[in-house]
Amino acid sequence: MKNTIKNNTLSFFTLLFAFLFMLGITACSKHDDHNDHDHDHENELITTVKLHVIETGTSDTVSYVWQQVGGPGTAIMVDSMLLKQGKIYEVFTEVLDESKTPANNVTEAIRMDANSHRFVYTSNISSLLLQVLDFDTQNPAMELGLKFRITTPDVMGSGNLKCVLKHYTSSEPKTKGVQTGSTDIEVQFPLFVN
Repeated sequence: MKNTIKNNTLSFFTLLFAFLFMLGITACSKHDDHNDHDHDHENELITTVKLHVIETGTSDTVSYVWQQVGGPGTAIMVDSMLLKQGKIYEVFTEVLDESKTPANNVTEAIRMDANSHRFVYTSNISSLLLQVLDFDTQNPAMELGLKFRITTPDVMGSGNLKCVLKHYTSSEPKTKGVQTGSTDIEVQFPLFVN
C-alpha cells in the first residue's frame, strides 16, 4: 500500500513538473516571438497638455494648460483660451507625464515615434480654421500635429478646441486614418474669440 501511495505521489509531481515546464517553454516562446516583430509601444501616460500660442507678427507667447495630475478619474484643471478676431496663431503642443518626479516630457518621445502618433484638432466655432504644420517620415508624409496654426474668424465666437492624440500600431497603422488606432489622450479647451 505504501508503495502505491508513493508511486502515485511521484506520478503526480512528475506530471505537475512536466506541465509547469511546458507552460514555461510556451511563455518563453511567445515572448521570443514578440521580440522578433516590430514592437508596438503601449499608450503614453499623459497628465498635462500645454498649448504654447504665438500670434503671428509678435513674439508674445501665451501658454494654455490642461492638467489631470492625479491621472484618469481625478480632477481636471483647464485654462480658457482667449484669441482675437481675424488673427493667425502658431501653436506648439507640449505633453507631459507629471505623475513622476521629475515630470516626464513625452513630447520628444512622440516626435521620435512620429509614424505612430498623430494629433487631431477640431473646434465647434464656425469659420475657425485649423492647419497642422508638421509631418512624420512616411512616404508620403502624414500629419503629426505637434505644431499647428489657428486662423480665427472676423466675428466673435465661443466654443471649444478639442485635441486628440492618436496612437497607431502595425496592426492599425496611421495610414488607415484617424478612425483607427487608440487614443493616448483627448482634451478640450474652452475657446473664446473676441
